[in-house]
Amino acid sequence: RGAPKFPQCTMLEFLWRAGARTSDPRFFVTSTLALTQMSEGGIYDHLGGGYARYSVDERWLVPHFEKMLYDNAQILDLLALEHSRAANPLFRRRTEETVGWLQRDMQITDGGFASSLDADSDGAEGKFYVWSPAEIEQLLGPADAALFNAAYDVTAAGNFEGHSILNRLADVGNAEVDEPRLATLRAKLLAARDKRVRPGLDDKVLADWNGLVITALAHAAQAFDRPDWLAVARTTFGVITQQMTRDDRLGHSLRSGKLL
Repeated sequence: RGAPKFPQCTMLEFLWRAGARTSDPRFFVTSTLALTQMSEGGIYDHLGGGYARYSVDERWLVPHFEKMLYDNAQILDLLALEHSRAANPLFRRRTEETVGWLQRDMQITDGGFASSLDADSDGAEGKFYVWSPAEIEQLLGPADAALFNAAYDVTAAGNFEGHSILNRLADVGNAEVDEPRLATLRAKLLAARDKRVRPGLDDKVLADWNGLVITALAHAAQAFDRPDWLAVARTTFGVITQQMTRDDRLGHSLRSGKLL
């Protein structure tokens, strides 16, 4: 209850493990509900994957648009944990999309992962992520735009300062939605969004945050049967152990070849 709402991953894992220990389904209901609402809300980037740092409202709708590596690693770990208990197609999609975002936008050339993406771009918070009906219709055409806007809460009035943050909160669990068609439309919008001024990237490779990603990728590889994700985890582990270690001591931060 209340706002702002942060992804409380350690608390949610505590509840999940209490359910596993006691066989009391109430714990799983709580943790699964939180993961579902975060995964369908505006705190999730429905085009590019990845979760924002927190929501400024109590519905997980309006994010603080900054994306942090450690949040996404911990959420990935929770998605894998829950999917290993009860297969969930939503959690599979969000995991695939978020790992895709990590590899596409956050992976440094040598294999480590950058720390964060800023909330601002082109002088305004969230400008990179929000849409108007006119923009979407121009890119998709009237029929596909109508389908997409209905699914993702895009309206003329908007839900954030006159623009729309994509979300599926009004559509949670709707089995009738044509997901393959929506995936095609999302890809078109993502390609158009990539031409916008991008948020700034904090390209420090932090050993501890990358450790969280390595763990999450290893667990997700097992839960979702994706050995390619385990290969990514191995590569990142190699970066940390080989490039961030001096005289058997692990450094904290690596940037542009400089270890701190």
